[in-house]
Amino acid sequence: MPRPFAVMEPAMADPLNLVLLVIHITAAATAFAIGMSMTGAIRRATEKSRDVKLAVLELARRTGTISAIFGLVTLLSGLALIFYRGGFKVVSPTIHVAITLVLAMLLIGRFVQRPLGERLVASVDDSAAWTAGRKRWAMFEGIQQLLWVVTLVLMFIKRSG
Repeated sequence: MPRPFAVMEPAMADPLNLVLLVIHITAAATAFAIGMSMTGAIRRATEKSRDVKLAVLELARRTGTISAIFGLVTLLSGLALIFYRGGFKVVSPTIHVAITLVLAMLLIGRFVQRPLGERLVASVDDSAAWTAGRKRWAMFEGIQQLLWVVTLVLMFIKRSG
C-alpha cells in the first residue's frame, strides 16, 4: 500500500538534502545523456568531407567538455551529500565504489578520450587512420557509458543489515 505524501523519508523532508539530491541526479543524467549521440555522429562522418569531419569532431570536443563539467558536478554534489549526511562512515560501500567509477570516467575522458579526439583531428585525411581512431574512440566512449550505468545501479543498492 503506498504511503501518504505527508510521510516522507527523513532525508527527503530536509530541503538542503533535497536540493543537493536534485542537483546530483540532474548532473549525472546530463553527463550520461550528452555523450550518447557522438559515437554515431562520428561514425556517420566517415564518408563525409574533411570539413564535416572536423565540424563533428569540434562538436565532440565541446560535448566532452560539457559532459566532464556535469561529471564533476555529479562528483562534487555526491560528496556534498555524503558529508551533509554525516560522512563516509554512514553511506553504503556501494557509494564509495560509485565515487571511484565517476573519478575513473573523468580520468578516461581527460587522459584517453581527449587525446583520441586530437588524433582523430590529425587523421581526417587518412581513411584507415580515421576508421581505426574512430573505433578506438567509440570503444572508450562505450566504456564510459557502461560505467555510468553501473554507477546508476549502485545508487539503488542499499546496505543490508
